[in-house]
Amino acid sequence: MKRYLTAAVLAFAACAQCAYADLVWSKDRGWQVEGGVLSNIFGNTVNVENALQAMNEGKAAQEDGDLWTAISCYQLVVNEYPESIFAPEAYFQLGLVYTQRGQFEDAYNSFGEIIKRYPDYQKFNQVIGEQFKVAAMIQDGATPYLWGWFPWFTNYDDAIKFYEGIVKNAPYSDYAPIALMNISLVAADNGKPEVAEDALDRLINTYPNSLFTPDAYLQMARIFKDMVMGPEYDQDSTKKAISFYQDYLILFPQEAGVINAEKSLDEMRDTYARSRLVMGNFYYYYRTDNRAASIFYNETITLAPNSSAAEEARKQLAKIKKGDIAPMTPVDWIWGRYERPSIDSFEDETKILALNSEEYEAISVEDFLSVPGTAVEEIITPDGTETKEGFTPLVGPSPFFTDEGFWNIEDTQ
Repeated sequence: MKRYLTAAVLAFAACAQCAYADLVWSKDRGWQVEGGVLSNIFGNTVNVENALQAMNEGKAAQEDGDLWTAISCYQLVVNEYPESIFAPEAYFQLGLVYTQRGQFEDAYNSFGEIIKRYPDYQKFNQVIGEQFKVAAMIQDGATPYLWGWFPWFTNYDDAIKFYEGIVKNAPYSDYAPIALMNISLVAADNGKPEVAEDALDRLINTYPNSLFTPDAYLQMARIFKDMVMGPEYDQDSTKKAISFYQDYLILFPQEAGVINAEKSLDEMRDTYARSRLVMGNFYYYYRTDNRAASIFYNETITLAPNSSAAEEARKQLAKIKKGDIAPMTPVDWIWGRYERPSIDSFEDETKILALNSEEYEAISVEDFLSVPGTAVEEIITPDGTETKEGFTPLVGPSPFFTDEGFWNIEDTQ
């Protein structure tokens, strides 16, 4: 029993070795299978010979520059002999030929067929590398050719799509983090900051120990810095840029980009602080509100004490302390200085007008009681409840009074 088991294991090992055999091209001998080939693994002898002949003719044409013939030969192999050992190599050579012809999408898809159909292909890392090469060529602005001869416009979205495919197909390879970095660069250069931000965020969180992670922090900060429109606008991007510059300087103090990061961080801090200075100047020059202006000037100093914005804020605070009045603006010369509204000015004007239009008259108690509907009379209801006739509840309906303000006898029955 042990002898048969050993023989079975050896047979399985031999088949596995054949299944993982490698094809090697030699101009003198053509394609050769390292380790030997058993015909029953690749089909009948005729099929093997035909596939091998097509592979040899395709490679010879490829080396002679006859790329169209090479494509025809390799297509014959993948279509007629998809289960042979030559099929994945034919797809690989097709990808190389398409790349040479500028048919970048066809090249990428040819390499992708190997990943989908032949995951045990020995050149898997080379396949991913060739896909990366195609994406990088598009990123660099290489001209694509329709059908291999008609020049067309470079579509940088294809580079992003191809890089994403690399990350999906080989997330644990060395190509994945650099593919994410390149996605961010392509997206940022083509006005898609949200795509760049997403790629960098995945790089930072998925590959924290990658060689590209420090550059990812720096690139993320640059993206947000480019989104800053100035101190007069929303400062959310400014705050995010400051955060990533700070993280970069804390986590990677030995990196070469530290000096530039410190300079950019100071610029962003000055912009953020200057946004507070702008608010302070508004209250000082246009609202004559020194108290509110002082609050924003002090906030400017707190945010960036060594910035030029903080220096300007200190000068403004000195003016306020001395009692200097802000110079009049052109609007002030026409309409006068702005007057701060009092609390009373926020009252509802409609209520005030309504009250002013009403007429009030002082009358005696006797005259008041003589008015119909206001006379007071005690009434004892059947259940012993005492009430007053003539007075209508101030809020909401009452079970004891009608809309006219008198007792409703029917409710007691």
